[in-house]
Amino acid sequence: FLGKDGFVWWIGIVEDRSDPLGIGRCRCRIFGWHTDNKMELATKDLPWAQPMYPINNSKTFAAPKIGDWIVGFFMDGPNAQSPVMMGVLPGLQN
Repeated sequence: FLGKDGFVWWIGIVEDRSDPLGIGRCRCRIFGWHTDNKMELATKDLPWAQPMYPINNSKTFAAPKIGDWIVGFFMDGPNAQSPVMMGVLPGLQN
């Protein structure tokens, strides 16, 4: 479970925000985990990153914008298959 084997955090960039479930998930290319080469790993093959919302605003879902830099963590630690978005780093654009 989270925290037992360490907390693995990440920074990445939003490439897709068209969540078919409509709950604000994004596909983020995570620096150091996912290759920059989109021919090797296409955006459509990135895992959906779950948003983390404040507990007093759980009914409002708004995904970050394409190109936003995101800070997050992996719920499954070093397996790195279940990303969670915690926040946006403002002013950092490609």
